[in-house]
Amino acid sequence: MRLKEKLRRSYLKTREGLEEGKREKLSELIVNRLLSLKALRRAKRILLFCPHKGEPDITPLFKWAIGEGKDVILPRVEGEELRLIKVIDTQGLEPGSFCILEPTEGEEVNPESVELSLIPGVVFDKKGYRLGFGRGYYDRLMDRLGGLKVGVAYEFQVVDEVPRDSWDRPVDMVVTEENIYGGKVS
Repeated sequence: MRLKEKLRRSYLKTREGLEEGKREKLSELIVNRLLSLKALRRAKRILLFCPHKGEPDITPLFKWAIGEGKDVILPRVEGEELRLIKVIDTQGLEPGSFCILEPTEGEEVNPESVELSLIPGVVFDKKGYRLGFGRGYYDRLMDRLGGLKVGVAYEFQVVDEVPRDSWDRPVDMVVTEENIYGGKVS
């Protein structure tokens, strides 16, 4: 088994095994740390994600961003690509590909127009490289995304270095419940 797949399986098992109360507390701390970023507060168009398989729950940011008059953008899987859809509210989300909640309708957004993106991952390293689920959706998208790219993870998901291939793309910073890695802390 390749090293990437071994790491992916190990970290997914740990992440999915988090007790629900612990996951909620860590997610709340991550959301608070994200809200401390000036770049997030300044951005008008924000790409968010719906948590899947134990990912940090950043859904409180949906309501915050909508309340602040920001464009909330969520990904929708279409074929081998992620389409970015602006949502007005989160009532129109339904399980899509891989049982992840996705917008069923809304205006498609050009990735270059996004000002800040929150990017999920299974494992991140301190340089911003990540392992996802292995299908490359976010790697392909990150080549086209404008603005700051922020990885979102629990502290235990950050390692010194992840194995990477030529097509892997790093995020600009990684935010956990304890730290902000890379980039400027603003």
